[in-house]
Amino acid sequence: MARIILSLGGQVMAEYNMTKERYTIGRLPDNDVRIDNPALSGHHALIINILNDSFLEDLNSTNGTYV
Repeated sequence: MARIILSLGGQVMAEYNMTKERYTIGRLPDNDVRIDNPALSGHHALIINILNDSFLEDLNSTNGTYV
């Protein structure tokens, strides 16, 4: 199973098992993955899982999305 691992400075802050087809990432509390950081937009990015593939889409965030 795929996972989202959030880390900062080499320290794991949170882990999410990806059991759904879509995950929103952003600063606001209604996101699936909430990151309380002013560098992120309220609704920053979207991860879409299709079979064994995952796709990351920037949601027109102010600072962009980099992988």
